[in-house]
Amino acid sequence: MSDLVVTREGLVLRLHLDRESKRNALNGEILSGMLAAVQDPGDARAILITSAGEKVFCAGADLVQMAPDATGLEVHESRGLLRELVLAMQACPLPIVASVQGLCLAGGVAVLLGADIVLAADTAAIGLPEVDLGIWPFMVSALLGRHVSPKRAMEMMLSARRVPAAEALEMGLLSRVVPFDDLQRESLALAQSLAAKPPVAVRLGKRAFLDAMESSLPAGLAAMQAQLSLLNSTEDASEGIGAFLQKRTPQWKGR
Repeated sequence: MSDLVVTREGLVLRLHLDRESKRNALNGEILSGMLAAVQDPGDARAILITSAGEKVFCAGADLVQMAPDATGLEVHESRGLLRELVLAMQACPLPIVASVQGLCLAGGVAVLLGADIVLAADTAAIGLPEVDLGIWPFMVSALLGRHVSPKRAMEMMLSARRVPAAEALEMGLLSRVVPFDDLQRESLALAQSLAAKPPVAVRLGKRAFLDAMESSLPAGLAAMQAQLSLLNSTEDASEGIGAFLQKRTPQWKGR
């Protein structure tokens, strides 16, 4: 039985962490499988990340891989897979939705931050417990300050406090908080609605937004102007405007 179950639901590619007995901890199989799916999603138009059980979305990296009897190479390579996965999630042309039903810790927070949109149950919580184990969330720290203020990021990492969903939403770690019983339905509905959007606009828009965050304002605005001209020259843009004027449903071609 696989620790990662990859399925298709229409145009949505679902990546399901299936290690409930291990609190959905990330191991090499899960990270490798997620990386392969994100890098080659086929003809899917959105990705949805879910996990088994009700209490824990992901407890982070499997600490067995970091035990004293694990080789340094094994530990280093597992960390490299997480780095590659986050970078692949950012580079992926599809919108990626994470559905967080419970506790999300350590390396699981990196997966959460790598997603484009995060829906969480009102019972969920986010935490970085590494400092209490004598280590530090180095991988997450490269991402955390891009989502929350430096002071709040440091408080999370230094205190190891579990941040409840409502506060995590206010901090900017989450996109939306919904009742626990509604999470699965709303997450799939959101992913399906994103999959129905024009793929060229989604691909160019996601890339332009992320690139602009890494550049100065003048460079970012210039890049946005160039992307706007590029997108307006596509068949999908002509189809979208034409469908609006003709009061009909657009038929996206992805070109």
